[in-house]
Amino acid sequence: MDNKKYYYKIYGLTLASDYEFSQFVRLEEQPQETDIEFVYGGIPDFVYPLIEEGYYKGIKKDQMWFYNSAGLFYIHDRKTVNFIEYNKGTVDDAALFFPGLCLAVLLWYRKMLMIHGACLRIKDKTIIVAGDSGAGKSTLTTELIKRGALLMADDLTGILMENGEFISYPAFPVQKLCEDQIQHNNLDTANLRQVKYDLNKYEVSRENEFYDKPAKVDALFRVDVKDVEELTKQEITGADKLKVVIDCIFISWLFNEYFRIEPDDMVRCIGLSNQIAIHRICRNKKQNTLNEILDYIESNV
Repeated sequence: MDNKKYYYKIYGLTLASDYEFSQFVRLEEQPQETDIEFVYGGIPDFVYPLIEEGYYKGIKKDQMWFYNSAGLFYIHDRKTVNFIEYNKGTVDDAALFFPGLCLAVLLWYRKMLMIHGACLRIKDKTIIVAGDSGAGKSTLTTELIKRGALLMADDLTGILMENGEFISYPAFPVQKLCEDQIQHNNLDTANLRQVKYDLNKYEVSRENEFYDKPAKVDALFRVDVKDVEELTKQEITGADKLKVVIDCIFISWLFNEYFRIEPDDMVRCIGLSNQIAIHRICRNKKQNTLNEILDYIESNV
């Protein structure tokens, strides 16, 4: 690692980083102040004895550390992620976890709702295509982009409540696609960066299909894969809307039993569920229902 700092705009915030991210939106000039920082080194001493005792993560209010096969990360003060390479990982391997996991935790601490889903601008509306890994979000997002939609965020949507409205902020102009989608879209992997810790996906530039302005969220489409006889799709009403929003929170699996929605977090979840249309789509993985789902989404925007 060199001593150079790199500066970016991401989720409406200014980022100072010791690591260079080719996929992020770079700032042409160094900002006077930065909102968040990625800093190489600086892991506190108390972490290492805990690792030796068998812990792989530690959580306090607005503070978290964890390690995996690529890196060791310490997220704190609603501002900073300290990191080093770890185990058999390299610095480049560790950096793969910044755009998703690390940012999801850090921005949640900054009171941004982090939804596991892609954010798209379509027909002058802003929608989220949400779902668990393997639900088909990337396939749907790719096909919607072919139909004229613009990408705001690929797999992690960040939403802030501002003056009573819920605003989604653009992430960066890159989409991650699985190998079957790469082949389906006739893309050459020789020119693409592989994300080996995310189901062996590849990063595809969306600079020409990127919407770089914050926008009010209008609708969320939750996609689930289940053992259903046929495709089901419906708009959700009442208290079930809140349950869908909570189910779509990105980082709950990481916190496990430690995860809790604080009262002000719940207020945001309730507000979002009240203000936007929410649809649930259940599909059978063995059935080809792609066009039917796309038509349903477009007809309900």
